Amino acid sequence: MLESCSTNATVTKIRAIHGTMLKCGNYHEMVSMRSVPEVAEYLRRSPRFREVLGDVDPNTVHRGFLESLLNKANFDTYVRLCSFQGLDKVPFYNFIIQKRECEQLLNLVNALNSGLDRKFIEELPGYVIRHSELDLLSLSEASDFDDILLKLRGTPYYRVMRSVGRSEDGKADYTDCELKLRTFYYKRLIGYIEKDLRASDERELKKLIFSEVDTINIINAYRLKAFFGYTPEQIRKSQLPFTKTGKSRMNLLYESDTPREMISRLEKTVYGRGFQGEYEHIETKVNSYTYQLMKHTVSVSTSAPVAIYAFMKLCDIEVNNIVHIIEGVRYDVDPAMLEGKLIIC
Repeated sequence: MLESCSTNATVTKIRAIHGTMLKCGNYHEMVSMRSVPEVAEYLRRSPRFREVLGDVDPNTVHRGFLESLLNKANFDTYVRLCSFQGLDKVPFYNFIIQKRECEQLLNLVNALNSGLDRKFIEELPGYVIRHSELDLLSLSEASDFDDILLKLRGTPYYRVMRSVGRSEDGKADYTDCELKLRTFYYKRLIGYIEKDLRASDERELKKLIFSEVDTINIINAYRLKAFFGYTPEQIRKSQLPFTKTGKSRMNLLYESDTPREMISRLEKTVYGRGFQGEYEHIETKVNSYTYQLMKHTVSVSTSAPVAIYAFMKLCDIEVNNIVHIIEGVRYDVDPAMLEGKLIIC
């Protein structure tokens, strides 16, 4: 166990990088731009992405490659932070690598289900391959779901994937796979926290993680109610088994008769403040709570594991915002409408 006094330099380093992140004014300028090259050039001149985009020609860079570079920049930052004071020797700090492994397994299942098996290897990030304990290159050659299971034998993911539901033609149920991998990821993460970290760090991290899971469950519940007419019991079965706000309050949301009633009940929780009856951009509204929580945490926490976890969540939000802007500019979306979909303030 690493004592907090030995990791103060990591917290200081995180706050310095956090100070270079894009702010509301930057996003406001970007949404009004008229082309993807203009956005790329703006990012290339920013303190945040100047290094990773320094050799990129904004006039020729493909939007997919640009997104890949931004994600790689975040991953590289994570690796540097974890290795700075030897934190990567503690299992908890592998949380981003393990999250990326789950994402790659889901991408592979989706590619096989869609008949796009070679597409997976084309988009496989090299930086994830280098750090993953999974043989992702071997997995990318899987011909079907049985082949995935064969290649996962001896890894922590085998038992999880083996329990995934399948259709008559042998294809994996993607929704079931996503739920089980996510559940496995968070259970594993919480296990590391309880085993390796101090009680004070454990309390702070569980607050962050369970709040994050609440937002995932709320957004999922709303979609299932609004677009698929799921019953409360069907919604409950599709949710991650963790919560900060409490099972009774979450069940109250799930038991709403209509999507509008769900929003009305959500407004009475910390996740629904400021909704004012609006439900068009529920994902943005709910995730804004996570953004504010993580931002506040980075500003005040003196714990390296807590600060790193919150900071990496902010990094993901930042790249997602940029991707939304690039797509919006590309398709000439109204700047005000585009800005309303960003998770920023």
